[in-house]
Amino acid sequence: MKHSFLDNEDYRSLRIELVEIIHLFHSRGWSVATSTNYSFRNPKPDDSTYTISRSGVDKLKFSVNDFMLIDRFGNPLSGYEHLKPSAETLLHTLLYENADTQCILHTHSQASTVFSLVHQKDKIVKLTGFELLKALHGVETHEAEVFIPVFDNSQDMKALSEEIHIYYEHNPDMLGFLLAGHGLYAWGNSIAEAKRHVEALEFIFECMLQMYGLCRVSS
Repeated sequence: MKHSFLDNEDYRSLRIELVEIIHLFHSRGWSVATSTNYSFRNPKPDDSTYTISRSGVDKLKFSVNDFMLIDRFGNPLSGYEHLKPSAETLLHTLLYENADTQCILHTHSQASTVFSLVHQKDKIVKLTGFELLKALHGVETHEAEVFIPVFDNSQDMKALSEEIHIYYEHNPDMLGFLLAGHGLYAWGNSIAEAKRHVEALEFIFECMLQMYGLCRVSS
């Protein structure tokens, strides 16, 4: 089956844009080896289906041909059954239940990985006082308080996605979350906004880790 939007120039541009971001994140050490996963919502009228990075591809070599199509349940669409989506596909599909979500990016940076472990027992991190918080959707001042939840990592994606889904239902303003020892998930109403959210949060995590280090030295 040929999906009509595949020949759409806007769709091609979305794939190219996301590949460029994947390569950028790899160059920053945020997407090493075959780790991380990325997706975006397909154009209307197919916007209940998604384009996602397939599993097992080195992100240095990732190309537009390494995307695949899935439905809202995470199943490969016709013509893509031979490809394997990310093991974390259910985390993407639950986030797309919010109609405003157009792109989801997942990084494995050292900062977000260590930061998630530092705050694993706290279950949540409060970010405030950073000017770069204003890069986040809806945040207008560095004095704002932004809360990023931390979930325990799990190989049971169904159980993990249900846990995150319940939290998201009660906290619809959530802009991202951390998986302990795993990394960051962030999203946005466009690929560009999702990228901006990842960059802002990664920068703040790096700053806070350096602050913790300075506090240890001074003590």
